Amino acid sequence: MVDDPPEAKRALHRVTTRKKDAAGRPCPGFNPMARYDSDLFRAVINGEHSLKGFTKRDIRRKLETTLQFKTWNKDPKQQSSKVGRILRKFHAHGLIAKISRTRSWKVTAYGNRVMATALYLRDSDFPRAYPSRAA
Repeated sequence: MVDDPPEAKRALHRVTTRKKDAAGRPCPGFNPMARYDSDLFRAVINGEHSLKGFTKRDIRRKLETTLQFKTWNKDPKQQSSKVGRILRKFHAHGLIAKISRTRSWKVTAYGNRVMATALYLRDSDFPRAYPSRAA
């Protein structure tokens, strides 16, 4: 269960709005109810990344089984660039942070809370409220 619904609502609202990254480039918001973004959340929040963090390669391997990965270009360089843009979006929203002097990232406490709430709502509450639309 979500402990403080107003806090969770504010956090989800922050994630769904457009942000700017460190270089000032705009990053779109997330849609926590969309399959694409929930697959991204699952790949990033995965427990096996909690100790040493994760890299672009780890996320790309996690996304290989998803539907959106099949629409990507097969060129590994372009796939790596795509995952890099996804990580930039996560970072701009404060969901992940860079581990200094490495190529690894870690999920922030805020990111863990927001992504877990979004996944809980999508997997648990949304199917009960809208059984005909849950997929």
